[in-house]
Amino acid sequence: MRSDEQLVHIPHDAAPLAASRQPEGFQLRKWGGAAKAGYQLVPNVLFRAQKKLGLDAVDVVILLNLSLHWWSPTNLPFPPPAAIANRMGLSRRTVERRIKNLEKKELIRRTPSQVEGVPQRRRYELGGLVERLGVAASDGLFLRDLEKRRRVAEKEQRSGRVSTYDE
Repeated sequence: MRSDEQLVHIPHDAAPLAASRQPEGFQLRKWGGAAKAGYQLVPNVLFRAQKKLGLDAVDVVILLNLSLHWWSPTNLPFPPPAAIANRMGLSRRTVERRIKNLEKKELIRRTPSQVEGVPQRRRYELGGLVERLGVAASDGLFLRDLEKRRRVAEKEQRSGRVSTYDE
C-alpha cells in the first residue's frame, strides 16, 4: 500500500520518539507564535481518509471550520455559512450546498432552525463524521498491526528463528 493511501501512519523500523517522552508543549513549538492565537485538535485520519470518505479539499476545510467552533461534545458549533464562506473566499451559497452534501453523506447533521415555533441557531452535529473517522482509524490501526507483525516475522525468519503472526 502506498504511504499516501494509509489510513494511519505506519512507521518504518526507526519509530520517532514517542510524544509521551517529549517535553510538554513540544508539538506547539513548531508553529511558533501562531499557536498562541489558538489551535484545534484534529485526528490525522480526517486527512488520510478524505478520499475514502468522498471528501475533497473544500469539504475538509468546511469541516475544519465547523471543528474550529466545536469546544466540547455537548456544545455544538453554529458558525454561519457566510462566515465560513468569507474565510474560504467562496460564496455563501457554495458553502451552503457543500454543507447540504455533507449532510447527505451523513457526516454532519444540522439541528432544526425552529423548536416549537421559536427560532433557534442552527447547530451542527458532527457525530456521523466522528463515527466514520473512528471506523477508518480502526481499519488503519488493524492494517498497521498486521504490517508490524509481518515485519517482525520477516525479520525473525531472516535471523533463522521461526515465528507466527499470532505470537
